[in-house]
Amino acid sequence: MNIKPNFLDYINYRILDVLSKNSSIPFVELAKQIGISDATIHTRVKKLLTLGVIKKFTIFVDNDLLGYDHLAFINLKIERGRTEETTNNLMKIDEILEIHEIYDKFDLLIKIRTKNLDNLRDIIVNKILSINYIKETELMTVLRTRKEEQMISLQKEMSEKTEEFF
Repeated sequence: MNIKPNFLDYINYRILDVLSKNSSIPFVELAKQIGISDATIHTRVKKLLTLGVIKKFTIFVDNDLLGYDHLAFINLKIERGRTEETTNNLMKIDEILEIHEIYDKFDLLIKIRTKNLDNLRDIIVNKILSINYIKETELMTVLRTRKEEQMISLQKEMSEKTEEFF
């Protein structure tokens, strides 16, 4: 579904910005922060959900504190014509957090999080490499994460829409 550009106005960008920082904020508090009624917030959030702009409300946890402090990225070269099937099989592996189709020497880039190196090895050897059609892999382990966001900043869009709104 295509979103009409004018639907994403200043208010919608403000709603998205606040929710991106704290998706559990009550609509009444969100309305106070933005300066509109909670009924308007409810209507707009419902429309953002319906249009698919908001996919889900979730939490952002500290994986290190949960014991999942080993992060790695793996490039995968897949046999021609088998990317979709391979992706479907990879999606069944809980430790795989992201799967990206890329255009390079490799076909897929996956993000994986595990508890330790033995666990990482087990998942690669016994789960990932057991999937048919994977021709080549390249492992990149993360030493330290400096920035990890789930959403881009909407400050630029909000400043552009401010002129239209006010």
